Amino acid sequence: MGIITVREMRRSDIEQAADIHREILRKGRVEGRTYDIGKLFGTFLEKSPNTCFVAERDKMVLGFIVGAIKDWGFGLERAGWIEMVEVDPKYMGQGVGKELGRSLLSSFKNVGITEVYTSVRWDSGDLIEFFKSIGFKKSSFINLVSK
Repeated sequence: MGIITVREMRRSDIEQAADIHREILRKGRVEGRTYDIGKLFGTFLEKSPNTCFVAERDKMVLGFIVGAIKDWGFGLERAGWIEMVEVDPKYMGQGVGKELGRSLLSSFKNVGITEVYTSVRWDSGDLIEFFKSIGFKKSSFINLVSK
């Protein structure tokens, strides 16, 4: 097999990325999702094409990361946000996610962004450990929800 490369996501990657997302939802037994993930990726690419990356090997997408740049919200000036990061379960634990994370963080740094945020469910231990492994720590923000 070839070398894993990370590059900006293209529209032609959307279906493979969507398949990874669907597989992760099945593994997590998540029910009741009604959004069109392909359409969501298209929206991300339209809004912020330089912050969406895929990891691929031999033209096969192994994982993806979607970021966004947000200006002037909640006391923050310009900041980066990681919206989604997912790796095909067959390739988890092989450094794919770390390469994606490093690529996005480098992209943010190249445009002068020094703070990057994300949200993680408190009970998602593996995901929390992943973010710690690429340099994240607790922030001073508290997530709130209204239902």
